[in-house]
Amino acid sequence: MILLLTAPPKVMMSKKQPKGQVAYLGPAGTYSHTVALQWFPDPANCVPVSEIQDVFASVESGLTDFGVVPVENSSEGSITVTLDSFIGSPLQIISEQLLRINHCLLAAKFTARTDIIKIVSHQQSLAQCRHWLTNSMPGIERLAVSSNAEAARMAGSQKGVAAIAGRTAAGLYELDILADSIEDSPDNTTRFLLLAREGHALSSGSNKTSIIISAHNEPGTLFKALEPFQRFGVNLTKLESRPSRKAAWSYSFYVDFEGHITDNKVKDALLELKQHALEVKILGSYPAAGTQ
Repeated sequence: MILLLTAPPKVMMSKKQPKGQVAYLGPAGTYSHTVALQWFPDPANCVPVSEIQDVFASVESGLTDFGVVPVENSSEGSITVTLDSFIGSPLQIISEQLLRINHCLLAAKFTARTDIIKIVSHQQSLAQCRHWLTNSMPGIERLAVSSNAEAARMAGSQKGVAAIAGRTAAGLYELDILADSIEDSPDNTTRFLLLAREGHALSSGSNKTSIIISAHNEPGTLFKALEPFQRFGVNLTKLESRPSRKAAWSYSFYVDFEGHITDNKVKDALLELKQHALEVKILGSYPAAGTQ
């Protein structure tokens, strides 16, 4: 069962800059790298890792102070590996950013579109450009790779290979832009989270809170668990179920809502929620994007 309720992104940037080292999904040139640089402008503080799970591991082990992970895209929905990683992780969300995604078709210098025999990118980016690829590059093989930056590296080193990535990757890997703004949705946006070992964000007046609910597998439990939010006037902005991996057909529910855990109405809703749920895990209360 998948339950999904999302609110559209409203703002794009955060101004507050934490200090320390940050792990991000690399290599250099990914959209995660772009967001990491917005929080940590010194490139020396940005540490690339190979997988989203490695971002969590890096922060949990103390190798880095922070981690940047994508959590959802306005066109393709949630990044499930990020949601699943939260279930067994002690990390806290301390901030969020929204990044407008502008995909380009990139290839090595002096490559024509008629020379392309294969297009590579992260699976999310391929999906976000599906209609453009079908209409503009019909019959060309598509291959999903670990990141857009890895796709750009491949395009720069393999004849006949083009990559879908951003302008940052084009500059880093010295590629030509064969086509710009090829994403199917004109407002394609990805939401990123900043993770730390401890929560740092105090109430800013415009906050979001993320939690995971583990509920009894019986009729009406989810309704009983979520009804207090409606009664106390707490607005849910995201609700999605994921397998709990604790038992067959048991689920955990990832929930985002407006407000801070110190708000009275949030405290009242969470108190009642705990009476109906097996477990309520607070992932963090943090300033909403654009309010920091």
